[in-house]
Amino acid sequence: MAAFAAIDTAGFLEAFLRIPSLSCQEAAAVEWLCERMRELGYQAGPDGAGNAVGTRGEGPQELMLLGHIDTVPGWVPVRRVDGVLYGRGAVDAKGPLAAFVLAGAQAALPPGVRLTVVGAVEEEVMSSRGAHWLIENRPAPAAVVIGEPSGWDGVVLGYKGSVAIEYGVARPMGHSAGPETTAAELAVRYWLALRDWALARSDGQARSFDQVTPTLLALNTASDGLTEQAWLRASLRLPPGVPPEEAVAAARRLAGPGEVNVTVNAPAFRVDKRSPLVRAFLAAIREAGGEPRLKVKTGTSDMNIVGPAWGCPIVAYGPGDSRLDHTPNEHVSIEEFERAVSVLRLAIERVAGQMSSGRWER
Repeated sequence: MAAFAAIDTAGFLEAFLRIPSLSCQEAAAVEWLCERMRELGYQAGPDGAGNAVGTRGEGPQELMLLGHIDTVPGWVPVRRVDGVLYGRGAVDAKGPLAAFVLAGAQAALPPGVRLTVVGAVEEEVMSSRGAHWLIENRPAPAAVVIGEPSGWDGVVLGYKGSVAIEYGVARPMGHSAGPETTAAELAVRYWLALRDWALARSDGQARSFDQVTPTLLALNTASDGLTEQAWLRASLRLPPGVPPEEAVAAARRLAGPGEVNVTVNAPAFRVDKRSPLVRAFLAAIREAGGEPRLKVKTGTSDMNIVGPAWGCPIVAYGPGDSRLDHTPNEHVSIEEFERAVSVLRLAIERVAGQMSSGRWER
């Protein structure tokens, strides 16, 4: 606690943001964060996947705060303007991870409880290597908080699933005035068919979280004078009622003369709002002066990976507006960041107290 008293919380996050940590290039940020965690009283170091891991306390009951340390490409100059901190990762998701570290350093931990903070690698790419390594090499904790932007007064209960689609088609060259269907037309037809399937599968669903959401990410053509090619990349965001296998089958069935490669990122995942971890965060937000908001998200997170595998109480929480994820304007309010640190400390202490007294419900 004495070490924490001297910490400038906004300065901590600002320094963290200044260290680039693209997916698969996180080592420098991991080293920096482990050093800072040790200064704050954690036992800290990288694990076998390269995740930054810090632990406080001892005992059989583990509360894990699982954020991710990698970011998407696109450097956003780090700067403070009128109480707002700009930088790549300010929202997604170095801001939530920094809040985990700072709140965990403040929290009073009773006997029998371990607090583990993890900055996972490669969350922003399909591998999710950091989360998969945790599943394969660590026992399930008693509860997990995922570090993603929810707003300081919000709690995220679930995320949609997703699949990535790559479609390609090649055709002999023909005259543009001829009757032959071009490769470009075939690719467009495929995209329209995929979109129509998603619309039909979402019929009657009013909320975007309950709909299949198609996104066209890229469309390209090429020719060597004898053969023309077209290819596209797309994604399908899936609600809990649509398993990835159904989306994969549809993507392949609609391919026609083209070839399709479909990669499953993760199925959708959602928790019950009556979870003891949800109750702890709602109480902490109210204690901090807020009116709690329960949310579900249309993206994916490491909750989709570890939630089904560990089967323990889990939520996502962190400062920031998720609409700023991956944008050139990514920023977080310093006041919101500090309020989130306070909420996290209160929630950690509430959950740890229940674990220590034997009242924790898995």
